[in-house]
Amino acid sequence: MARSQTRMVGGIKVYVPTGAIETAVHALAPRLRALRGARIGILDNHKEFADIVLRGVANTLAREQSVQVTVWRKDYLGKPSPFAREMAASCDAVINGVGH
Repeated sequence: MARSQTRMVGGIKVYVPTGAIETAVHALAPRLRALRGARIGILDNHKEFADIVLRGVANTLAREQSVQVTVWRKDYLGKPSPFAREMAASCDAVINGVGH
C-alpha cells in the first residue's frame, strides 16, 4: 500500500492521496448485443441523489426496452463489493450510481 503523504495547506495538515496504484488490470466485460429483454441490475450505493437518477433509468429501461430490472441497494463503504458474484449470476449488465 502506498505510504501516506501530507502537506500543509493554509496551516492545515492535508492528506495527499498520491502514490502507486495497486489494482490488478482486468478485461472489460463484453458489450451486450441488445438491451431488449436483458436482465439489468441497478446498484445504488447510497450516494446522495443516486436513487432518484437510478429510479428514472430503471423505469425508462423497463418501459422502453422491456428489460427485467433488479435494484440492489447495498452498503459496502469503499471495500470490494461482497455481492458482486450474486449480481453477476443474475444480471446481464449492472448500472452503478455514484451520486454527485
